[in-house]
Amino acid sequence: MAIEKLREMFSVVVVSKNADAVPRSYHPQFELFTNGTTRTYAEFERGHRTVHATDNTCEIEYDEQAWVQSPTCITGRMRITTTRPEDKPTRIEVMFIPNFVDGLMHRFWELTWPNWSQLSAVYKFGDA
Repeated sequence: MAIEKLREMFSVVVVSKNADAVPRSYHPQFELFTNGTTRTYAEFERGHRTVHATDNTCEIEYDEQAWVQSPTCITGRMRITTTRPEDKPTRIEVMFIPNFVDGLMHRFWELTWPNWSQLSAVYKFGDA
């Protein structure tokens, strides 16, 4: 069930750019750990609202052979292709481990290659 929940969350919040769906998908004590940095729920939600107001787009492709699931946690691999109107598409590989509390994403650990926060093709939270 967690895999389906994760897919739905990425489809609604990230690909469809619907920041209003963040409270329906993420626990109020959510934390994102990405490439050595940490973001709180408030920072994450604010960042998505900023990024979603831009013209950049995002497509997601899951590695169907990489899923591992336990009752409260999953791990997987995906490729996110992000595009800004003035840039060529950039493909980012993501290894991730989310966990859920009360059906909401509570923690999300990820490593990306290349590091998404250092790419011009990705608006950084707060600089759009």
